[in-house]
Amino acid sequence: MKQYKHLCHEERFMIETLLKKYVAIREIARFLGRSPNTVSREIRKNSVQGAYRADKAKQRAYFKRWRSKRQCLKVATDRFLHHFVDEKLREKWSPEQISGYLEKELGIVCSAKAIYKFARRRCYDRYLFWGWNKRKGGRKQYHYGNQKDGRKYIDERPVLDGPGHLEMDFVVSRQSTWVFLVLADRHTRRTWVRKLPDRKRGTVRAALSELLSGVEVKSITTDNDIAFSNWRELEVLLAAPLYFTHPYHSWEKGLVENTNRWIRCFVPKKRDIGSVTQEEMREIHAFLNDRPRAVIGFAIPSRYYSDIACPI
Repeated sequence: MKQYKHLCHEERFMIETLLKKYVAIREIARFLGRSPNTVSREIRKNSVQGAYRADKAKQRAYFKRWRSKRQCLKVATDRFLHHFVDEKLREKWSPEQISGYLEKELGIVCSAKAIYKFARRRCYDRYLFWGWNKRKGGRKQYHYGNQKDGRKYIDERPVLDGPGHLEMDFVVSRQSTWVFLVLADRHTRRTWVRKLPDRKRGTVRAALSELLSGVEVKSITTDNDIAFSNWRELEVLLAAPLYFTHPYHSWEKGLVENTNRWIRCFVPKKRDIGSVTQEEMREIHAFLNDRPRAVIGFAIPSRYYSDIACPI
């Protein structure tokens, strides 16, 4: 395995000397035992006013390395960033979301790498996703034929063309019939979560009518749950087509499945969904809709949806 190291002062001095004698870069590289690309890059990046001098090149290289290391310590050395990052990590924002939000909303450049380094140096790993979510998932290998009742499958789903294309699913509990009805907008990541006493057709139909009132729905993608067997009624109610994933292919609606996983961080499987309070529901909605998302330029989904997409 190759071991790479920076050019030393003696090597820079030899580059300066040989350049003054008009020696070709490949010859200099061969003499130093370096790659021609290394020598060429050193001359290009560390020359001053078109001339290469070893002492100036050493100084420029030193300050570049100093600035790069300082960038990784930027959070720790800035009081505002220290408190801001600490607060957002505790709110379960990812380093990428914090970095994107700082640049977009506050004009502060702070890399996700610097935030990760700050989190690890301060033992904040428990606030990063894999520090507080231990669940592991994976695809289930089942095969089952499609139902022949005229329903449209995901192969026919139109290309995403802005907000209004939703994915829908349930989060269920073994302790009772209470469930969460979850809808997520594929474009804006805006999410609706409603606690329902059961998955009966009438209950689901009434919840969808209320949740999506005033929302322009272009399509809904869901699975083959028996609660959606009245899909024709739902299409008329929502004035939008329903598309179904293939049986046992839940990953085909990956956005809402991932959203369910986030919800499970607040409401574990062993808990009765009927016991979830309104305060906890507000906390779940805030986590899903009030964090910046990279897919929409680190905008906040709730604000983005109300300001740019269809208002609710």
